[in-house]
Amino acid sequence: MPSDIYDILNYPQKRRREELIHVFDDLGVNLEPRGEKKIFGIPVLGKGWSSLVIYGTYHGTDVAVKIQRTDSHRISLSREAAFLRTVNAQGIGPILYHEGPSFLILEYIRGDTIHESPIRKEHIFSFFQQCHQLDRLGIDHGQIQGGKHLIIGEKCWIIDFEKAGWRTPRNVTSLGSELFLKNTGVAKSMRDFFRVDRASLVAAFSQYKRDHDIKSLCGMLGL
Repeated sequence: MPSDIYDILNYPQKRRREELIHVFDDLGVNLEPRGEKKIFGIPVLGKGWSSLVIYGTYHGTDVAVKIQRTDSHRISLSREAAFLRTVNAQGIGPILYHEGPSFLILEYIRGDTIHESPIRKEHIFSFFQQCHQLDRLGIDHGQIQGGKHLIIGEKCWIIDFEKAGWRTPRNVTSLGSELFLKNTGVAKSMRDFFRVDRASLVAAFSQYKRDHDIKSLCGMLGL
């Protein structure tokens, strides 16, 4: 095993390394340095305020291993795991392969964020349908606005349910605001591509908030 990658398990405090190595060995998980972020000079997939994401393999399958930071104020990742199980049943989100006391083994997603990918109607339709399903479930993702959790590859994924909650869902309207309503070059390009004006879009999303009719909204966009 490449010992250097396992030093990351201590970040930012030096403990639990040996414990997690034994757990991962028993599960058949092998961690490997890969990604654009770096910890101790070692490439990783992601580094957040409460967790790390490290590339690995799980019985020969590529995975992303999300590990709770030792200085995180969260008790565990079990809440995120519960949301993932719920949305996975609807075909949404990266597949949760295994939940541990301080880590999750997830499907490794290959792709680019929605803002880094060419505009294609089928992608926008897929994200609206997924967001609508989350709205129907009563789950608010909490980070749709911003676009970095919307990934396009072999299919369209909504990732990272760390801040999801059982609260008034605003997934569709957050997606609409991010893609169409903001005063950004991306939103202007989307309006031009779909040949819709901002006033019509504001009215359409306001109507969705009242009736949750995704077919009408998508129809207005020609999806």
